[in-house]
Amino acid sequence: MKKILFLIATLIVSITCFCQGYTINGEIKDTKKGYVTLRSYFRDGNEQLDSTTIDKKGKFVFRGYVKEPIPALMTINGKKNYRVYLEPQSNMIIVINPNKEKKTSFEGSPLTTQWYSIINPQGKEDYNVYLSRLENWVINNPEHIFCSDIISSYLTYSWGYEELSKHLNTLKGQATEMYHYKKLRIREEGLKNIALGVKAPNITMKDNKGQRVSLYDFMRRKKYVLIDFWASWCMPCRKENINLVSNYNKYKDMGFDIYGVSLDKSKSSWEKAMKDDGVVWSNVSDLKMWDCQAVNDYMIKSIPSNVLIDGNGVILAKNIRGEELTNKLKELFEEKGYSIEGQIQGINEGVVTLNLLLENGVKKAFTTKIKNGKFIFNGSVDKTCMGMISLPMKDGDISFFMNNDKIKITGDRNKLENISIKGSSSQDEFAGIASRCNREKNPMQCLMNYVADNPSSIYSPFIISNFLYPYLNDKDKDLAISSLDGQAKTMFQYALLTEQNKQTKKTIEENQKVKDFSLQDVNGNNFSLFSYIKDKKYVVISFWASWDNISRQNNIDLLRTYKVYNKKGLDIVSVSLDDSKYAWTEAIKEDGINRWTNVSDLSRWNSAIVKLYNIKSIPENILIDKDGNILGRNLSTDAIINLISK
Repeated sequence: MKKILFLIATLIVSITCFCQGYTINGEIKDTKKGYVTLRSYFRDGNEQLDSTTIDKKGKFVFRGYVKEPIPALMTINGKKNYRVYLEPQSNMIIVINPNKEKKTSFEGSPLTTQWYSIINPQGKEDYNVYLSRLENWVINNPEHIFCSDIISSYLTYSWGYEELSKHLNTLKGQATEMYHYKKLRIREEGLKNIALGVKAPNITMKDNKGQRVSLYDFMRRKKYVLIDFWASWCMPCRKENINLVSNYNKYKDMGFDIYGVSLDKSKSSWEKAMKDDGVVWSNVSDLKMWDCQAVNDYMIKSIPSNVLIDGNGVILAKNIRGEELTNKLKELFEEKGYSIEGQIQGINEGVVTLNLLLENGVKKAFTTKIKNGKFIFNGSVDKTCMGMISLPMKDGDISFFMNNDKIKITGDRNKLENISIKGSSSQDEFAGIASRCNREKNPMQCLMNYVADNPSSIYSPFIISNFLYPYLNDKDKDLAISSLDGQAKTMFQYALLTEQNKQTKKTIEENQKVKDFSLQDVNGNNFSLFSYIKDKKYVVISFWASWDNISRQNNIDLLRTYKVYNKKGLDIVSVSLDDSKYAWTEAIKEDGINRWTNVSDLSRWNSAIVKLYNIKSIPENILIDKDGNILGRNLSTDAIINLISK
């Protein structure tokens, strides 16, 4: 009887296991050999790798058991990946057509079918709209098992700690039991350890002389330390070394130092690069390249990369290079200069940007954190200029004239029109002019009279640009601008005015139309310019490359412009002159320009589009309207803003 009961129990278990089994019957068109791997992601956080061969008919089979639905990654010949969901009691039939991906089909797994209905692009949506749609889907389906998979596969690479944590905390139920959710929580902890305002992780490695150097010991008795990740084989790193040497020599006696972390494999190459580049500050390495522990701790995905910390190890900034690093150090070490203290009710935390609009059209940007509504900027300027504070949450800008003043800005996030700016004598003077003209019967005529009577005033270019320009005819515009003299011609707004006027005339004279082109976007989808612009208001075609530093800065400026004007009808198409897809895609992620469409034929200067548009240098921004009319070429972002505002 005991044996019979045991056999019955065994049979029941066997039947149960059989009912939970899944089968994948696959076929790959035009393929007669090779292999397929299946990596299963279990809810306990473990992975399982299975593999099988492709027979002469292009067919393959997988069989296994799962207790509940889980995601898996199917890879063909180590190259092409497909997401599938393994479900109990499922018999999946997969037909893959490598040459015609649209004919690839998945049957027998409702979850897999649903997955592709969500993650496949809908119609001709651009990349930014695509990501926004996926993010909204996660927000609206917080209990679905797809959520963490979508975040991990498509969204998280552009998120910092705050963004990732916010989205993970909205998930619940089964969504929090999945493999990718557990891995994202680990990533969240890593990002938390290197967020602005926290203490940087310690690093201890040997320098090129064999001495162990601890970051925490190194930073003692120093005001600021730049942790610089670089390598001898990284050409952008070697170029940045020129800037680092200059800043090191300028501020080393004032409490600044650099802690270099090399991702080299060859000690001789590492030491030769240090000698050739004049790198005399402390450098450490374990000669393991990307397998370095510090790379993991600081979540370094590309180099050059850096982290600026204070004497207590608190992270002040990340990945600031070139002029941005120079300006940040100048801000930190300049004793005399301006201080801007803000108190904005209704904003608990985030990042605030200060843009200084300097003479001859030069703009410099600085960032700081806002906490409980408070933020502080310190630095110095050579003469009176415009300052523009950009608040987080896209709440708008606060503009004011300033010099080396002690400025206090107070107000409420919901009432920015009533903001109070005190401490700037130049802002008070301009406010007096504006107030007086507002009391006149004809405020515009009053402002025009001020410009005519004060052609050298620093306020006159601003008055023309921001108040009068849209109402003047072409002749009066020329007269107003040409009448300016003295200090007025050194102001940022004067350079803006002259460029704006030049581009307006050029548009009228040339009346050119853009030429159509077709390329593949970064995801391999076909892109046609004329199809794309027909339902847009304005589009910037931006030519750039990952290897061009000026292009990368232009990307940052375009991103700021895009965030403000996209909802008003401005879109961007970036055309890359890269020849490496990896460098191209990494630069897109690093610069944050995955919000809009990115295309390339990876032919650098041999690209047919370069010849079609007669591109001589990069970056180049071309502004067009929905009918393909060219509104301006070689435009700065400020010129773009002025043209679309007009």
